[in-house]
Amino acid sequence: MKINKELIKLLIKKKSLKQKDVAQKLDVSPQDFNNWMFRGIFPHYNKLEKLAEILDTEVTELHIENNISEPFTIYGKKLSFNSDELIPFYELDQHVGLSAIWNNDGSLAPKDFIYLPGLNASFLMTYYGSGMEPQLENGDWIALRRVSDLSFFNYGSLHAIATKEQIIVRTLKKGTNERNIRLCSNKKSIDDIELNKKAIKALYVIVSIVKRNLI
Repeated sequence: MKINKELIKLLIKKKSLKQKDVAQKLDVSPQDFNNWMFRGIFPHYNKLEKLAEILDTEVTELHIENNISEPFTIYGKKLSFNSDELIPFYELDQHVGLSAIWNNDGSLAPKDFIYLPGLNASFLMTYYGSGMEPQLENGDWIALRRVSDLSFFNYGSLHAIATKEQIIVRTLKKGTNERNIRLCSNKKSIDDIELNKKAIKALYVIVSIVKRNLI
């Protein structure tokens, strides 16, 4: 459902609220609410009804049209998809801004939204580096899905490991003891990184790679 973003922002301001306050009242994460506002689409009508109640207005004032499907053209064929199928794309420096994603604080807005049929991912970002060539090359897009259970590690798979300082894209292998994991490059010239599991702020499995070689 398309929403009147500017009106909603104005009403939030008149209520002396912040978007994160509204997200809390809606019982959604600030990032989800921020994404909805960025896209101009509310995927859940009941949440829009609740928003109207919070802002002391009618729900009909908040939406533009009663249709949550958007047209999409590929190879000349028009498709339609639900807004929930759009995946946020972030253009991130690998050393900056990641806490805004893993903390879901809504302070980091996506640069765009990408439609990749059948892909279940939390977000996409650009990979910069050469340590995982030829599997993963500089400029490729990587689709990441958040791993919620850190008691089990899928060793041998490509992951993005977020620490306090940075995000590291490597293959996971068992560490020298149960407290550690090893982050392994595809290049023999690059040493493995032995990392204490407690240093992991967030873990993402890379579910897809979109090849976009940059020179």
